[in-house]
Amino acid sequence: MFHMKQRPPGEMVTVGDLRIHVVRRDRSSQNGPAVVLCGGLGSNWFDWDDCAHILSASHTVVVFDRPGFGLSEPLAKGQTPTVRAEADRILGVLDVLSLTGPAVVVGHSIAGFYVEAFARLHPERTAGLLLLDSSVEREPWWLIPRPLIPRPLIPRRWRLGLAPRLADGLSRSGMQRLFGPTVRRVLNHSIPPGGVPIETVNWVDRIYRRPSYLAAALVENVVYADMAAELNALRCDMPMVGRDGVAPVTVAAAHTGHPTPWGHAWLAKQLRLAEYLGAHFTVISPAHHHAMIDQPAQVAALISELVS
Repeated sequence: MFHMKQRPPGEMVTVGDLRIHVVRRDRSSQNGPAVVLCGGLGSNWFDWDDCAHILSASHTVVVFDRPGFGLSEPLAKGQTPTVRAEADRILGVLDVLSLTGPAVVVGHSIAGFYVEAFARLHPERTAGLLLLDSSVEREPWWLIPRPLIPRPLIPRRWRLGLAPRLADGLSRSGMQRLFGPTVRRVLNHSIPPGGVPIETVNWVDRIYRRPSYLAAALVENVVYADMAAELNALRCDMPMVGRDGVAPVTVAAAHTGHPTPWGHAWLAKQLRLAEYLGAHFTVISPAHHHAMIDQPAQVAALISELVS
């Protein structure tokens, strides 16, 4: 059960026209690049807690909730996330915190789209990039012409309209309140090395029952293919450079350590992404998709290498 006396960490800041929840951590005077940790679909700030704690001993660390997730306000009705808008939101968060130098930006899952776009759109603010078990769609060096892509059975505009209605209906029926936290346990198999803190349990109990949270996740899922195409278009137009030329990039794939055909195919897909980006490739194991929860020390070490 959520305790009303539990105060959220961090602060609410205004980025664009939204109030965004941001957690900044640094335990001493920091001189190097800041580190920005960006979670995937449905992710919240506490998914990075252990990793951020390790990094904050020697780096300035910023974690923020994207619109509709965690404690951040949702997008306005009718708005949908785009790769460019999320990349600009990362920039806006850094600016509002007066972190105006180049940063190392980390993107997990679908946020891999956003941080790669950030590096392409804002190279002067990019010190390095970590794509953590990032989303990859089609072969990254070519784009299937839209006429050849099978059309979904339900048109996009109908799915976009259905998402908030479905979230509201599940909330009104009590289904989301009853099963919301259970869905997290089903979809997120990762467990921190020290176990799940009671504070995280309480936040999950609160956040995963909100209709705005479910609506944000459903909408982002609906526009996923559009954002993959948007990123591929950016790749054609915007080179990957950084403050001193080419920004260092690491692609890290998560692997459970159990050999499966799906796991082998996923690693091959991540390796192709690394080859396309000219990135260093590594595997984090044993880990599920949310590798920053399973193996925070491994992930923090990879980030520290980029910072240095």
